[in-house]
Amino acid sequence: MLINKKMEQNLSKLDELKGKNPFKVPDGYIEGLGKQIMAAIPEETYKKVKIISLRDRIRPWLYLASIFVGLLIILRIVINPISQETHPQDETSSFFQTLVSEDLLQVILDDDLEYLEFIEDLYLDIEFAEVFDNLAY
Repeated sequence: MLINKKMEQNLSKLDELKGKNPFKVPDGYIEGLGKQIMAAIPEETYKKVKIISLRDRIRPWLYLASIFVGLLIILRIVINPISQETHPQDETSSFFQTLVSEDLLQVILDDDLEYLEFIEDLYLDIEFAEVFDNLAY
């Protein structure tokens, strides 16, 4: 029963509030709300963007390329004379001339040419056979 009385009191209070807005806003709150929000937000400071030119972008790559070219030139200068001193061209050619006579060299070259012609003919025969087989279908 005690619960029924409290429920009746609450229902009567709700009936009194019908059609009324129980919430109130302080006077001038809505008008000053925008100003308060804008004052709370810090102003944006724009940083000046540094514009990087194409020349500045390419410069490190040019430095790197020039270093490699310089190293190649230095290595070419240092290594080339050393290799020429250890393996002179005249000694190498005379070494091969003493080992292989001209007649033997010509026989080897002729045999190689004959073998290459044989392989070429064999390959062409296979290719022609494949072409004719494809035409038949």
